[in-house]
Amino acid sequence: MKLYRDFPTLYVSHMWWLWFVTPEIRRLVDYQIGFQPVDPIMLTPYLVTGLAFFTVLKYLPALRQKTLFPMALVVLGVLYAYIVGLVNTGFMPATYGLLNWLLPVLFGLHMAIRWQDYLRVRRTLFHTFVWGTLVMGVYGLVQYVHPLPWDTYWMTASKLLSIGQPEPFHVRIFSTMNSPGPFAFELMGTLLMLFAGGGFWRIPAAVFGYLAFLLSIVRAAWGGWFIGLVYILSRLKPAHLIRYLMGIMVIVILAMPMLLYKPVYERLEARFNSIENVKQNASYQARVKFYGEFFLEAFETPLGSGIGSTGTAARLSQKGHVVNFDSGIMEIPYVLGWLGGTLFFLGSIWTLIYMLSSKWAKKDPFIAISSGISLAVFSTLIFVDTLIGSTGMLFWAFAGTSIAGIHYRQVKGMENA
Repeated sequence: MKLYRDFPTLYVSHMWWLWFVTPEIRRLVDYQIGFQPVDPIMLTPYLVTGLAFFTVLKYLPALRQKTLFPMALVVLGVLYAYIVGLVNTGFMPATYGLLNWLLPVLFGLHMAIRWQDYLRVRRTLFHTFVWGTLVMGVYGLVQYVHPLPWDTYWMTASKLLSIGQPEPFHVRIFSTMNSPGPFAFELMGTLLMLFAGGGFWRIPAAVFGYLAFLLSIVRAAWGGWFIGLVYILSRLKPAHLIRYLMGIMVIVILAMPMLLYKPVYERLEARFNSIENVKQNASYQARVKFYGEFFLEAFETPLGSGIGSTGTAARLSQKGHVVNFDSGIMEIPYVLGWLGGTLFFLGSIWTLIYMLSSKWAKKDPFIAISSGISLAVFSTLIFVDTLIGSTGMLFWAFAGTSIAGIHYRQVKGMENA
């Protein structure tokens, strides 16, 4: 609370570090006392992020501004679905699920409202993400080469089949996160952030980060990173573009020895071949089948099933029959219903269009990078609901950062006119 009140930029850094390492702390505790399917330790980043509620409450009238109003629509859609969830699933599942749906949006509003801190927050975010990428990347590669006891215990106790085998060179890297998916999406954002500045530590962070990112074997995150990168490069001035392309070449050269190591090369080759032969891929076929079977059900309940009916929250209720979704496009209307889903999609797309179309993205590289991270996350919505939870933090936090940057540049531009 003291960081939030007296040192707002340090609060932002502290909050991100909790998202980065809390699952690892949870595994260390589980290794000592036994596996806990639902662990209260995982609430820590949510509770710290939740302090953003006081910012939104203090500046509530500001939500009528055209830059913040789209996110306010998202909040209304989520609160509607929470009420439905209270009725359909009960207090605990609905409230637990609300943390995933609402807090990322509130933090995005917090970042946008505190636009005066933009320059300080920009520096803090860059340094936090450089060191976060380095720590998660190095740990992930150690995990791949020599899985540590608490990680192998987690892999066995959690029974996550998609995580690989607890043996050297057979792990799908999940680093300090709970599984490869959230880790890869987190790295997708932190790696794009490395374009925002210079310094020595950015290079080793990029090398270790990209190696771990590839060895997570999450194709959706790879695709999202590429889309975000293309947008960022399209916004840069020619001089900056050449410098960034040279930086990418240096990183590739430094990472090449590891990429050519036979176990790594064979693993990546098999995964990239599955992209080329996507129609023969089991994951692709399962997703097509899911879309075909569930499309009508996702839209047939006008009121929605309510927050708490899917994901981890559903495990707290006997009524939740859908636990995991392979599509955010399906989960949002299923959970939020016609009204809540419309508000959520409208606010999200409106926010995204505002960021991507701003002229300031070409004048301030950090605005372009923040917008690119949000775009990367949004582009993967077809695979999983990336607008909630840890990936939702990337989308909404950097949407808020981009909006803060645009507002800051507009005010400073007017002052200098």
